[in-house]
Amino acid sequence: MPLTQIRISGYRGFKNPGTIDLAIPNGIIGSGLTILTGPNNGGKSSILECLRARSGNESASFAAGTRNKSLEFVEIVYVVDGADQIIHSISKGSSETTKIGVTRNPSIFVVPSRKAFNAYFGKAEWNRDQFVDNSPLPPQRSSVLANFEYRLFNILKDPSSFNALLSRVLGYFPIWTIDRSDQGSYFLKFFNGEHSHSSDGMGDGVISVFAIVDSLYDSTPGSLIAIDEPELSLHPVLQRRAADLISEYAKDRQILVATHSPYFVNLRALSDGANLARITTGSDGTTIHQLSASSKDSIRRLSDGNLYNPHVFGLDARELFFQEDRIILTEGQEDVLLYPQVAAQVGMKLNGSFFGWGAGGASNIAHLCRILADLGFCKVAGLLDGDKATEAARLEAEFPNFYFACIPAKDIRTKPARNGTEAVEGLLDSKLVLKAEHIAVVSALLAKLGVRMDA
Repeated sequence: MPLTQIRISGYRGFKNPGTIDLAIPNGIIGSGLTILTGPNNGGKSSILECLRARSGNESASFAAGTRNKSLEFVEIVYVVDGADQIIHSISKGSSETTKIGVTRNPSIFVVPSRKAFNAYFGKAEWNRDQFVDNSPLPPQRSSVLANFEYRLFNILKDPSSFNALLSRVLGYFPIWTIDRSDQGSYFLKFFNGEHSHSSDGMGDGVISVFAIVDSLYDSTPGSLIAIDEPELSLHPVLQRRAADLISEYAKDRQILVATHSPYFVNLRALSDGANLARITTGSDGTTIHQLSASSKDSIRRLSDGNLYNPHVFGLDARELFFQEDRIILTEGQEDVLLYPQVAAQVGMKLNGSFFGWGAGGASNIAHLCRILADLGFCKVAGLLDGDKATEAARLEAEFPNFYFACIPAKDIRTKPARNGTEAVEGLLDSKLVLKAEHIAVVSALLAKLGVRMDA
């Protein structure tokens, strides 16, 4: 029973209703991933909290600080197998809610961004269902992961599968157990050769891996797992391993990840059914922008046939989904490096982030524009070579809200003739200096581009 859609109104920044579609796993690695990107304080965590509001045996209570002040009434609709399951306030201004048609399926396991837990704790053994049932939405965000220690007692009864996954992310097989202090409190104990220490001396990254692995190791196909900021305190190598593990589990589970890290954006998965949404906030409150089917097709087209451009699958490509507005698209990677030099040579500095995906030419810039338009970007420009006027006109027609211009040369730099290849006269000479005959036109072009980026 997959959860296919969530509709949110009145919770935190959701002054206007927001809708997010969740990916449905189809047996392909990563196909069940739903990835949330967006700026800090944009509203990503709010969506995970709306998932958590469905947990617990009692109806959720929406504290005064979590209700949008302009509405004072919260309604969350979960679409499961085409049927609406609803949680909403019993009346305007009330913290109390009622449930309509809400069932236990699918089971939803939420891991918040704050994954630290109490170093010393009491004893209880909670399986997955007990943890979900006893993890209702708190009145405010907590600095610790509540009740996680009870999961540790449950893991310790048969830790083999948990430790196997833990070692895949950490890169080594950890030796740990639970011990009891003389004062009667329990603590997590780690062994390092002949020495041991408690979780109080354990790095935040290792604690985070414990929580992420705990959400996966005893899950079952068809369940839903939501993980907020899995990258926190993790070394890039551990981020990559954790992302690979999450993608593997997402072949038959729904996994929602809210992240600021390009390591957790899986381009291959987006081609195979995964979803990506960019969450922003502004005068209209929290807004959800999602990739359309045509944008996913663009990602597939950019990815296919680019085996000789490994950066297409690298971090440079995935950073596209984490940019702020004011993006200047170029045809290739060298343009990203050289256009700022061009601007400096005419005494200008453009207020924008250059992005070049090495897309294989101007004709592929449309794919990038399609993705950016879906994700709610407004201030986007494209700089094309001088012989791409026809392509620039086509882009202007398809994306009238974006700005496109051609430089007054066939390429960004001058290239000598090679066997079977004619010489190319570029904007810059062989020493990467802007040619005198282009200074006036380039200055005007960049000035207009700067106005567009600052508007």
